Amino acid sequence: MTTGGSVFTLLVGILAVLFGAACYARTATFRRRIGRNPWGIHPYVWTVIGVLLGIFGLCFAFLACATTRPRPAFGSDGSPPQRHQTGWGAWSAGSAPPPPPGAPPAGWYPDPSGRHQYRFFTGHDWTADVVDNGVHSSEPLPAPPVP
Repeated sequence: MTTGGSVFTLLVGILAVLFGAACYARTATFRRRIGRNPWGIHPYVWTVIGVLLGIFGLCFAFLACATTRPRPAFGSDGSPPQRHQTGWGAWSAGSAPPPPPGAPPAGWYPDPSGRHQYRFFTGHDWTADVVDNGVHSSEPLPAPPVP
C-alpha cells in the first residue's frame, strides 16, 4: 500500500469514528432530555449507523431527534403516565435486577426534593425526569445534605 493510500484510509477511519461519536452524543443527549430514544433506536445503534453511513447517518440521527416527540406528561384523566419502552428502546446490554421486595413499582411519584410536582422512580432509583403542571422536563435530583 502506498503512503497516500494509508493516509486516506486513516482519514476515512477517523471520520467514521467522529460521525459515530456525533451520532451517539446527539441521540444520548436527546434520550436523557426527553426520556425516549429517537425513533425507538438506542444510542449505541445510532453510533453504528453513524460509523457506517457517515454524514448520512448523522443527518438521520438529527432527523430522528427532530421528529420524535416526548410522551404527554399526563394522561387524559390527569394521572401521571406510566413509562413503557418497546422495540430497540427497551434493549440494554444488561437487564436491570428486580426491585427489592416491598419497593414501590416504577412510576411517577411526588418529587422527594419538593422542587417539582412529580419525579419518575424506576423501582430502584429516581431519574432526572420531572413534571410540573403537565410539562415534562429534566433536572437531576439534588445531592443529599451532608451531615
